[in-house]
Amino acid sequence: MKPGVSVPRLSELLLRSTLLARLRYWAGRKRRSLLKAIDPDTPLLERSLIRTVRRKFPWLPGGGDFPACLAADAFDMDGYFAQLSETYRPHANPFHYYEQFVDVVESSPLTAIRPLFELFAPGAEQRRVMGIRHDIDADPVTAVRCARHLAARGICGSFYLLHSAPYYGHFAHNLFLRNPQLRGWVMGLVAAGCEIGVHNDALKVYLEWGKDGASALETEIAWLRMLGARVRGTVAHNSGPTYGAENFEIFSGRTLWARQLTDRRGRALPLDNLAEAKLGLAYEGTFAKRKHRFDRDAAERFFADREAASVRSEAWMRRYLLDNPALDWAIDYQFWLVGKDSWVAAGRFADEELFEWQVDLDRVRQLVLRLPAGSRTVFVVHPEYVRG
Repeated sequence: MKPGVSVPRLSELLLRSTLLARLRYWAGRKRRSLLKAIDPDTPLLERSLIRTVRRKFPWLPGGGDFPACLAADAFDMDGYFAQLSETYRPHANPFHYYEQFVDVVESSPLTAIRPLFELFAPGAEQRRVMGIRHDIDADPVTAVRCARHLAARGICGSFYLLHSAPYYGHFAHNLFLRNPQLRGWVMGLVAAGCEIGVHNDALKVYLEWGKDGASALETEIAWLRMLGARVRGTVAHNSGPTYGAENFEIFSGRTLWARQLTDRRGRALPLDNLAEAKLGLAYEGTFAKRKHRFDRDAAERFFADREAASVRSEAWMRRYLLDNPALDWAIDYQFWLVGKDSWVAAGRFADEELFEWQVDLDRVRQLVLRLPAGSRTVFVVHPEYVRG
């Protein structure tokens, strides 16, 4: 176990890479830039750095005395997973359900299962092309289990780590601590041979933490690559009504319409700011695009109605997936697991429209068999729904 930093009552977490971030310190009345994120799993936090932190951060708890406990002490993962179990008990399926789901997808004829970065690659025009997307909102342990099961079946799934989640890290003052267990989960995903990406929540970093969300996203991509993950894409977390914009709108060319959003300090958010190509990103995994017949008034009303946004609402899921006033989809169909043996299926192909609410796995099997050749489908699975 290596030494790290613990600050009592950490708030939400913003991650900065040990290699790329900086340490900020106060020198007299002038703030200088020296802010380095502390990853307790790396050997960089040695005596010299500890002395620097003690000297430059007199405002830290303990009157400048650098906390002498392990960074792991700041993460009550036993409590976290106990709360996770309690929260998802009404909605979670046993893990065997996930295995059955994979059987359904794999056993359907004329099917090509691909990681999301290959979803639109040529060569499968006469097949049903499908991808399995795992949004790791809350349960990285089950995510690794899913990845290992897919590896045993010879399937490459796509997994997206949420950099704003409590399991990922803790942000205190201008110090960000990664959960010491995070590295092990990432390495488990790498060893399984799955696709790894970032579940992009840059707007939360801006709006709720008052920090640089674009920089945080860049840092996480770099850190994951340092561990051996070939990060080719991101998936936007949440939906437009949560923040007043989609998380993918921070990328150049992906802004849905011109408007100004501000953080809690009144600073304008830099939408249309990051170039995906410069970050080595090939796709955005919601596969959303600006609606061809865009109705700005309807889009603004939809994005403003935060209270209605819920995967538990049939009306809202239909609105979001099928009748969205702001978005169309580059993919044809989406199947979302939203509870105990409960799926939402939505999409269009040619002139055919599909929307079915709270269907079971047997019905999913039937629908998959009816999907037309040449269609592209994404199954969205949150690991916490198969953690039982």
